[in-house]
Amino acid sequence: MDASTFPISFTYHLIFCLIAGAFFVVQFIRLRRPYQLLLAVGIVASLLIYVGGEHNKVWFHTVGIFELVLLLGAIVLSIIARKKEKQAAAVLAKTRPAAAQAADPAGDSKTEETDA
Repeated sequence: MDASTFPISFTYHLIFCLIAGAFFVVQFIRLRRPYQLLLAVGIVASLLIYVGGEHNKVWFHTVGIFELVLLLGAIVLSIIARKKEKQAAAVLAKTRPAAAQAADPAGDSKTEETDA
């Protein structure tokens, strides 16, 4: 692969892909967000560019399209996950005051802030 395609050597690209892929896999295991798994696959899949040979333009563009689809999928899944988190936070915010009021029917909760 020439330097115009990847400005770093294969060794550095391999090291980067392994570290970044492992990072996103760990984040997926920890947080269970699907876009992190797609990013891990996409980063490691960038190594496929070396499989097709130096002058195989069809393979080069196929890998590029695959990477683009994974990246767009990760963006869409990230937006969906963010919307779900906001909805869950809104539901939690609505249920918290009701739960606190049900636990303290007299209304003399010590957790309320007072103006000083």
